[in-house]
Amino acid sequence: MGQRVAVVIPARNEENFIGTTLKALFGQHSRPSKVVVVSDGSTDTTAEVASSAGAEVVAMPDRGYNVLGTPVLAGVINRGLERLQERGYGSNDDYVMILGADHVLPPHYITTVLDLMGTEKDIAICSGQIAGERSVVPRGSGRMVRAGFWSEIGFRYPENYGFETYLLLKAQQQGYKVKVLNDLATQTLRKTGRNYKKSAYLSYGKSLKALGYSRLYSAARIGLVSLKHPAGGFYMVRGYMSSDVETYDQELRSYLSSIQHKRIKRYVTNPIRAFVSETA
Repeated sequence: MGQRVAVVIPARNEENFIGTTLKALFGQHSRPSKVVVVSDGSTDTTAEVASSAGAEVVAMPDRGYNVLGTPVLAGVINRGLERLQERGYGSNDDYVMILGADHVLPPHYITTVLDLMGTEKDIAICSGQIAGERSVVPRGSGRMVRAGFWSEIGFRYPENYGFETYLLLKAQQQGYKVKVLNDLATQTLRKTGRNYKKSAYLSYGKSLKALGYSRLYSAARIGLVSLKHPAGGFYMVRGYMSSDVETYDQELRSYLSSIQHKRIKRYVTNPIRAFVSETA
């Protein structure tokens, strides 16, 4: 069947952005073989714009609110993944990219990522970097996932807080690597970040709890965030202390515990370097 790249784009009322995103996507040097746009109750022309651009559209009913920053977003993406499975995607030769509706990729993006993942078979998840930002792990939008690995754990996101981090941890737990290409710059049509978004900080705190981050490590993370955004740190605490959070399986939590010990040691031995790497 050969190597194929499929893309899932969750979108709600994105008529102003999705056309530009899809134009860049279909203009890739390595053109994706399938693009599925999941229209999450859009009340504008998102579905029409996406369909006209060449994407397959999965329409969901309007639930009356935007699901960004909530576990419900995982369910929206899963609808797209289900459609890919119906179309025969999910084999070891396939790759799946999750992309934001306002995320514009340079023409060589897919080619660059595929070249690396094709050479280094132990990389399960890889992405570029949004211009002006610095992340040490692949972001949710723009990440390319090896479909064979994802199929091993169900080919779907868990509908829980921290679902994007969950996938990274499961890959590493199973012996795979994750990779960020810092020189592969992308653009978003809207400013990213958590500034002034109470719900995002609440979700961040709940994610720490759901994934099983210890109180000590979570306090360190919240402290670092509070240095830059005091209100954000406050809402992270509220999220972490919430009683309505479902935790992940013990196997994942045990693996995460071993990672935390290494990171806490890094904070203690070299706090300046740790601060730079965690907050940049």
